[in-house]
Parts: sequence; structure tokens; C-alpha cells
Amino acid sequence: MRRRDFCSLIVSLLLSVSAMAQESYSGIYPHLAYFNGGGECGTGAVAPWADRLWVITYSPHSPKGSDDKLYEITPDLELIVRPESIGGTPANRMIHRESKQLFIGPYAIDAERNVRAIRYAEMLGRPTGNARHLTDPEKKIYYATMEEGFYEVDVDTLKVTELYADTHARRTPRADLRSSFLSTTTFTLPPGGSRGTSGEGDLRDDCDFTNPSPAATASDPPEGRVKWAITRRKQLR
Repeated sequence: MRRRDFCSLIVSLLLSVSAMAQESYSGIYPHLAYFNGGGECGTGAVAPWADRLWVITYSPHSPKGSDDKLYEITPDLELIVRPESIGGTPANRMIHRESKQLFIGPYAIDAERNVRAIRYAEMLGRPTGNARHLTDPEKKIYYATMEEGFYEVDVDTLKVTELYADTHARRTPRADLRSSFLSTTTFTLPPGGSRGTSGEGDLRDDCDFTNPSPAATASDPPEGRVKWAITRRKQLR
């Protein structure tokens, strides 16, 4: 076989393999499958941003990170594993309009698809929700975790301020928080259940969101503090 014919054959085979790799079966694209070593691999969050679809996976009960990845999917269905991946058990996503960034899991992705990660050493927990900041929405956002962790993050520097410690740090019984949302001047953390003295599915009796951590008290001026109150202890799912 002549060299030119051999090269043409190789190119044809590579093109065939590439086409087969993106075959779909009843709308399912096997090449888009993702995996981890955590015993459970779930889709934590999906968000369209900067001409890409972004996906994060999770392992169960991994507040300090895992081998899960941040995936970038192109318009022609190429699956890119981002090297900035630090894993965990994330389920949050929010587009911050002012800074032109997508916050998904522990990652901040700008309009040019540059990715920065917030290390779990700085923001311990399983992030479950984001919300706009009550007093400085242009420069900060909130992160809430499934085990009562509540953080304030600067959207430019990604500096983390702990407002309420995650119970993985405190080693105390926990409330299971499943989401968060902001309505004008009220930030809500709906409980998804708890472990404590008040019964299955209730927010435990000693779960106190009215007392912020010393870091929050020291850094926030009195007029900038937010008043917290528990409105309901039953789980909301």
C-alpha cells in the first residue's frame, strides 16, 4: 500500500471513530457519560453559560472535595474535563449579572470561560444554593451548604467570609438544608430535614441561625448586619 493511501485510510478511520463517538441512541449520547469513584455519581447542577453547557457531578457526603469533575460541553457535543475540578457534593448554580460570572458548585466561570475554584479548606461543606447579597449585591454573593454552613463570597477576589460554620467543622447535629432563595430583602434557607431532638424531619431545637460566627460579627458594621429568625422548623421539600 502506498504511503498516501495509507495516510488517507488512517484519516478516514479517525473520522469514523470520531463520528461513532458522538452517536446517539434514543436521544442518549454515551460519550457524554461521566463517572467518579464515590459509589454514587449524580448530576449536581447544569447551567448554560458563555456558549457552553456546564455540568458538575457529585459524590455523596464529600464536604472536603472528591474526584468529581466540572465538565464543559461545546455546541458540537465535545466533553471537556476542566483541570480546575475539585469535586465535592455541590448542587448550586447562579449567574451573577454584574460580574458576568457563572457560579456553579465551588467554581466561578467568567464570560471568557476562565475557571476559578474556591477551595473547600476556605469554604467547607456541601454547597446547595447561592443567592444575591442583601446589602452589597454587586460585589458579593451568598453560599449555603446542606449542613448549615453560610458564607459570603467576594465575586472579584473569591475571598470567603464565614457567616455560620458548617456542622462538619463543628461536629454537631445538623439541619439538612436543600436550597436557598432571596426575595427583595429576605433570604430563605428551607430545611430538608434534620437529626436532633425535635423529631424526624424537623429543624432541631438547638439550630440557631440568629447568632452569626465571630468573623461575621467582627467584619460587619452594626447597620449592615442582617436580622435572622426561624420561621418554621418542619422540613420543606
